[in-house]
Amino acid sequence: MPEVTAFFQFPGEKSGLNENAGNSTYHSLQIKAEKRVSHGVWVLANYTLAKDLTNTSSIQSSTEFWYGLAGVFSPYERKRNKGYSAGDNPQYFTLSATYDLPFGEGKRFLNKAGIVNGVLGGWQAATIIHANAGWPLWFRSGSCNIPGQFAESCIPGIIPGANPFAQNPGSFDPGKGSLLNAAAFEAPTDFNFYQGNGTKITSLRVFPYRNQDFVLTKQIRFTEKVGMQVRVEAFNLWNWHFFTPPGSNGTGAQSVNTDVSSPTFGAWPGSVSYPRVLQIGAKILF
Repeated sequence: MPEVTAFFQFPGEKSGLNENAGNSTYHSLQIKAEKRVSHGVWVLANYTLAKDLTNTSSIQSSTEFWYGLAGVFSPYERKRNKGYSAGDNPQYFTLSATYDLPFGEGKRFLNKAGIVNGVLGGWQAATIIHANAGWPLWFRSGSCNIPGQFAESCIPGIIPGANPFAQNPGSFDPGKGSLLNAAAFEAPTDFNFYQGNGTKITSLRVFPYRNQDFVLTKQIRFTEKVGMQVRVEAFNLWNWHFFTPPGSNGTGAQSVNTDVSSPTFGAWPGSVSYPRVLQIGAKILF
């Protein structure tokens, strides 16, 4: 339990929060491939296959704060905290590339000065592609009458042999109902001074994420020292949409309601990743 010290000049207790008692284990396979600039092309790709295990979510005392991950087990059962990190993502891929378009003066095609070069020359295309697997889910029961002094929460376990999904996450349609099968979990009525046999974070994952941004730039020279850059940018080029937690952009947390005591258990909260954004800009270089 955190150390509590009395300071009589203050109306309440002061607790030592930074326990520094956690442990984490991270293993990964990391692959990098790079094509250095040649013929106007540069490519850098990275892939990570990883597992992140931990028994804490913060250096702050897990008995002081509860936000879905911390303070869910008794401080006397710390071994039950060990499991996947909320940020664990088994697969992560990024690719960056640039390409000087082969048109205009000094290029492979339409190697001409004047108007042709002014219109078609000096263009460069660039892109960033990002894809990752889904983030892990965790489940709780809001119907929980364990006294606060025990500093633990109600964590529903999955019934052996039961399918926790009512729909396939890869083809989930909110209009067809819940993503999760409530009957596959310990029922809310089970949590009568009972904590449940679930894990802090499960191995279940939903909604992988991918995105591609793209930009076209053109360099225009007016004099040796003065020029202009024109940019045409597309964020989320293909207008892909993914179910995400409110206020995020595919970066974890809970994408569906995971409170087994809620009538909307397994329902999508109504948030998706950002739509396609197009913008055009220009700046003077000197």
